[in-house]
Amino acid sequence: MLTIIATAMVKTLTSYLFGSYLKAHYGSVEIDGAPSWYGQEPQEAICVSTYKVGDIRMLESTKTSAKIKLNKRVNHIIDIVIYQNFQNLQPDEEAFLNSIKKDRKLSLFVDANTRFQNIKVDKDMKMVFVRSCLDKEAFINYEKKRVKELSKELTYYKSDKAFDELEGNSHKKSGRIDKAFGELDEDF
Repeated sequence: MLTIIATAMVKTLTSYLFGSYLKAHYGSVEIDGAPSWYGQEPQEAICVSTYKVGDIRMLESTKTSAKIKLNKRVNHIIDIVIYQNFQNLQPDEEAFLNSIKKDRKLSLFVDANTRFQNIKVDKDMKMVFVRSCLDKEAFINYEKKRVKELSKELTYYKSDKAFDELEGNSHKKSGRIDKAFGELDEDF
């Protein structure tokens, strides 16, 4: 069942990213004084635009803000996909999806794969504009690999749980005590 959820998660994420939802909710923005690319998103990437008041000295700070904003956007996309497509789940299925949501390496992946597609320092307006992007294909491949690893971990977890039950041990996380084998041990 969890394999089906994992496959559905990747398919849903893919269709979400390449579907019209991003265009509808994160469409183009035109702001007077901003560069023409500000708020625009190419079809092949997830992008965020940000700005700061200042000169060239604000460039690194603006780039850092753009990375933070891109990380939040990617996490938000995952949250939306899970919310819209996976409801009324069993506890183990919900735990599996939560493990997808709580990816500690995702921010490292986003930081490592962020491209600063556009940078403009406007001396007249004293503004720094930055657009950072993450390739959609790279993100989907990352999630496919991650879901595969989580599925593998889940299989090991379930097999350990099954062996514990066969040996009559309680499973540590369930809090359940199996007495069936304990009674047999008493007889011997």
